[in-house]
Amino acid sequence: MEKAKFPMPTMAITQGYNVGTHKGTYALDMAGEDGGIDWVLAPFTCKVKHVESNKGYGNWYWVESVEQVLCANGEVTKLTAMFGHDNKMRHKVGDVIKQGQPLCAEGTSGNATGNHCHFELGKGSYVGTWYRNSYGVYMLYNEVKPNEYLCVPDSYRIKNNGGYSWKKESQVNQKSQTSGQKLYLPKTATSWRIYPTNKKPVAGNECGRLNPSKFGGLTYDIKGWASPNVALIDTRDFGRVQIFVAPSTGAVVK
Repeated sequence: MEKAKFPMPTMAITQGYNVGTHKGTYALDMAGEDGGIDWVLAPFTCKVKHVESNKGYGNWYWVESVEQVLCANGEVTKLTAMFGHDNKMRHKVGDVIKQGQPLCAEGTSGNATGNHCHFELGKGSYVGTWYRNSYGVYMLYNEVKPNEYLCVPDSYRIKNNGGYSWKKESQVNQKSQTSGQKLYLPKTATSWRIYPTNKKPVAGNECGRLNPSKFGGLTYDIKGWASPNVALIDTRDFGRVQIFVAPSTGAVVK
């Protein structure tokens, strides 16, 4: 199983979370060794899910991990990522880039100031490109903090860590992963929406409903997490689906 890794051999973070043009996001602006153009490497073996190029925002890629990966915080899950400002379009939808191979490069497309790569990380499968948050900033769905999910190979150089704590690759072991979690749906629930893994889990996107009360409650093994409070489970009739299990719903995760 791959460990999810920081995508540049030299870490030089020039803008971090929730500041400036990143207001309300966990986005990072990454520069490499100097002011030139360095490669940005695939943080995990991934498939290109969407590409976009326009004068206003520049060149962008959205990718999804091909398999679940081991994260710095011990979770095992699929991850998605968004990269921006490359001066060239290098990939098309469906391309697979192996972990550690060049995925894009720093650049200035989209009127970016100085060569850099805009990077955002999301937990779970790809559910869409971006949305506009309450600050008017476009951001990736299901965003998480990269420093909590990506480790840094021992060979990488850290010039500027952005003020965040990062785990070294040697500190992340598969033994630390969360496993054996189960989902318990209460017997009082008569209808529980479930969603396909390739769509955002919101009303209108459901692929079916479960009826825990019919069976005196239902229990499932949790196969992963699409985002906080959205679990992945395998069902008899619908296959693998997403399900919203926030504590307020009455669901129990143990």
